[in-house]
This record gives sequence, structure tokens and C-alpha cells, in this order.
Amino acid sequence: MSKRLTAAVLLGAFTVSSAALAQGMSFQTVDSNQDGFVSFEEITAAVPSVSEELFQAADVNQDNLLDPEEFATIQP
Repeated sequence: MSKRLTAAVLLGAFTVSSAALAQGMSFQTVDSNQDGFVSFEEITAAVPSVSEELFQAADVNQDNLLDPEEFATIQP
């Protein structure tokens, strides 16, 4: 997926979850096992409204984990 398309998808798709993330959900907070990545399970534990489709849209390198840069794309 191109970076522009990814950005457009993320901008619209994460509107619902970004409000919850804006309420103090830092990368370090969501990364509950402190391995430097956020898994789908970790993010849905913190923000249950995040769907797998939205998570995959943020996961640019498709490794099923969000690194800090990928996680930052869902911040408002």
C-alpha cells in the first residue's frame, strides 16, 4: 500500500480510536510487555475500538507489530 493511501486510510479510519489514544495512551503505556512494539492484543486491551483492519493499515511493514513510528500515525 502506498504511503499516501496508507495516510488517507489512517486519517479516516482511526478517528474513533484516536480520541482514546489522545487521553494519555502513549506508546510506552500501550506496549505492556515493553518489547518496543505494540501488538494487536496490546492495542485492543488499551483501546478496544481498534479493529484488526485498522491495525493492519497502520502496520506499514506488515510484521503484525507496530513500532513507535507506525504507532505515531494513529495519534491525533
